This record gives sequence, C-alpha cells and structure tokens, in this order.
Amino acid sequence: MRRYKKRAVVVTALGALGLAAFGAGAADAVGTVHGNTGTNKSTSTETGSRSPSRVSAESASWSHGTTAQANKRIMQRFTSEFLPTGDPALARKFISPGIVMHFAGTTQQGRDTYLGVVAANMKAFPDLEWTVEDMRAEGDTVAVRYVMTGTHQGPFAGVEATGKAIRAESMAFYRLAGGKIVEERAQLDMLGILQQMGAVPVAPAA
Repeated sequence: MRRYKKRAVVVTALGALGLAAFGAGAADAVGTVHGNTGTNKSTSTETGSRSPSRVSAESASWSHGTTAQANKRIMQRFTSEFLPTGDPALARKFISPGIVMHFAGTTQQGRDTYLGVVAANMKAFPDLEWTVEDMRAEGDTVAVRYVMTGTHQGPFAGVEATGKAIRAESMAFYRLAGGKIVEERAQLDMLGILQQMGAVPVAPAA
C-alpha cells in the first residue's frame, strides 16, 4: 500500500471536521480517463452477439469503475496539493461552494465555513502532517483513512496551547459531483487528541 505523507492543516473542531475536497472538474484534475477509440470499436464488435441485458450490465460496470478511478485520482491531487497548504485558491478548485460536512452528529455547510475552520486550526497545529494509510473508491465516493501528527501550539477545542505532540487516526468519506467534493462524513479520534493534550484524563489501566 503506497502512502502519501504531507504537512497539512487540521480542519477539525469538536463540532466539525472539514478535511476534504476534490478537483475542479474530473477531466481537468485527472486528465484523460476514457478508453481509446480502437478499444471501444473492438468492444462494440465483440458485443454484437451478446444479449442486450449483458451488454448493458457490462457498460454500467465499466462506467462505474471509471468514475471511481477518476475520483480517486482527484483525491490524490487533493491530498498532495491542498492539504499541505490550505490555500483558499486551491479550495475554490477542489471544494464545492455548497459543501456539506458531517461530523459527530453535527452538520456544517459552505466553503467559506470550511475555510474558516481551516484558518483557525492552522494556528493550533502549524506543523501538522497527514499520512494517508488507505484509500478506496467506489462510484461517486472515496473513503480515506489517515494518521495525523502535530504539535499543539495554539488554541484548539477550547484548550490553550500545551506544546504537546499529538497523534490520532481519522476516517472520512467524500462524495464527489462534477469533479468537486460536495459532501463529507468524517470521524476523528477527538478523545485521543484531548487526552494527549491533557484536557481529558486517561483512564487507568485495568
């Protein structure tokens, strides 16, 4: 499994995690993802003797796989281009203006809200790094498992800077439309972060 490691910003608070977004258009972000003309012609010839239902099912499967791979490539661009900087210009490229974010039973909406969370948390963990441990794509959705590390150098979740190092796992599902992230459902190990910052006591070992 290939890992993608980069410095990034924490885009989460107790009520919301705004990690992700995707390219400004699948063709622009991914490049050409269509099969070549010769291959398509060959497929058409071969399917002449197949039943219509089988041909339709195979076509649907091919399209489904192509969409998933395109979305995965957009996500790879997102992790390598946007996460390290939180650049608002890149946010416009990768994030839908109406993005909806779900985290821990709460919902937030809008690219501007997302960027506000990003800006606030850049101060909290200026040396944060994200490592993509796993990435899976199916249809219009990409799932990503992260490990985040950083130093608590500014206010975060109501806790003033402690100078302590943190390490936490995060999982997120991103739904894409038109080459941009339109919805995100994420879960970050907030309890682990607060315990490492000393804001929540660690339960004694049994």
